[in-house]
Amino acid sequence: MKTVVNGTDLSSAVAKVSKAISNRTTNPVLECIKLSVKGDLLTLTATDMEIAIETSIRAETFMEGETLVLGKLFSEFVKKLEEEDQVELNMTGDDGRLKIVYSSSEVYLSCLSADEFPSINKEMREKAFSILQKDFKDVIGKTVFCCSQDESRPILKGALLNVKDNVLTCVALDGFRLALAKKNLRNSSSDFKVIVPARALNEITRLLDRDEEEITFISEDNVLLIEVDGTTFTTRLLEGEFINYNQIIPTEFLSTVRVSRQAFLNSLERATVVAKEMKNIIKLDVKENYINVQASSESGNVNENVLSSLEGKDISIAFNAKFLSDALKGAGDEFVNIYLNGSISPCVIKPYSGEEYLYLILPIRIAA
Repeated sequence: MKTVVNGTDLSSAVAKVSKAISNRTTNPVLECIKLSVKGDLLTLTATDMEIAIETSIRAETFMEGETLVLGKLFSEFVKKLEEEDQVELNMTGDDGRLKIVYSSSEVYLSCLSADEFPSINKEMREKAFSILQKDFKDVIGKTVFCCSQDESRPILKGALLNVKDNVLTCVALDGFRLALAKKNLRNSSSDFKVIVPARALNEITRLLDRDEEEITFISEDNVLLIEVDGTTFTTRLLEGEFINYNQIIPTEFLSTVRVSRQAFLNSLERATVVAKEMKNIIKLDVKENYINVQASSESGNVNENVLSSLEGKDISIAFNAKFLSDALKGAGDEFVNIYLNGSISPCVIKPYSGEEYLYLILPIRIAA
């Protein structure tokens, strides 16, 4: 194997695939990046058996071949080669090492055989949907923060992507809160559901930097695949039955509050400064013309009013301030509607108009 590539291109490609290098494994192959030279391309691949990332860059090839290099070491080293116009990757010797030549210098790195490296299936075509990149990023940004971190409930560590009637609905929940967002699709092959790990969804959004272009998602054999700008990303899907979220969301309410999203968020964040000592607990007194926000701890207290309009009964209720703040940040609108049924029932946050997103948050019971 012998090829010459641009240092900036190499560094950028390694940075992409290194997100899939395994940090905890007994298999040394999964700690590596596969380098494959064929034709005028150098293809780099990494996988931890949950996600896999493959990308290619232009190369001047003198000899085709492939090898594995230790991922973290190679990643750290090529960062230092971004200023080099030409970087030669050469493995033509018999010592099993990769020679990296740049300027008037050369470095040798240990390698492994590529024979045992897992292959990536890029021929999937069973189920698919296409969506604008900006729309997909918006849906994930509105929901994925609600995915659970609890290892005992692995199904909740992912988000449900439900394609139905050319609409994508994304749902995430962790047992204390739920987030739902919808977007219209450009096209879809059929209705289907998949549960995608939160980590994979976050990594996918980092690959999307052309908002007005479409991205196509393909699912087959419990794997989800995308291809974007010469990069292929695959992830294993979570297996199991997702919670029937429609049974959780109330449809009737005693009170509806309309409030400026940013004004309410600012108040919550000020209250959180004090509430941190008390597990972020804040109390809301919802009145006809305002929401009274209260937080108390040994360090101090906050008591302020946020202008709002109420239809229905006054209600006093307590929440984890972070959960409310996360929802308001995700919403993004100028005004939101907050729906309530009492001090021990969950609240629901929706847009002032439309059904593009929904947040449900369980209250905290506190002594009167």
